[in-house]
This record gives sequence, C-alpha cells and structure tokens, in this order.
Amino acid sequence: NRARMEGIVVFDYADRYHLAVAEMAGYLKDGRMKSKEDIVTGGVDAFPEALIKLFTGENFGKLVLQVATD
Repeated sequence: NRARMEGIVVFDYADRYHLAVAEMAGYLKDGRMKSKEDIVTGGVDAFPEALIKLFTGENFGKLVLQVATD
C-alpha cells in the first residue's frame, strides 16, 4: 500500500499575493467567480448574534454585520 501527499506553503509566494488579488478581483467583476455573503442587519445591537453565528458555523461565505444603511 502506498500513500502520497503534496502541498504548497502559501507563504513562499507572499511576494506575488498582489497579483492573485488583482486576478481574482477581475474574476469577481466578470462574474466568473461569485462571493457569498451572509449579512446580519440590526446595527451594533446585532453584534452578539453575528458573533455567535461566526463561531457556531451558522453563516455561509463572508459574515457581514450591517451597521448603517446607505
């Protein structure tokens, strides 16, 4: 029986992070990649609820606390 595992150390490429961020931003803008956001409304008063969601895994994607409206 055999096993093999490969990986990379992302810190080896830290000097190229800005290139990845720029490319991924283009993917988001073009619609080739989508970002999910879980928005909790209610301002600062909703912070405890949002924090609990973060640590219990109830959220999906980015957890955003909306503190003001436009």
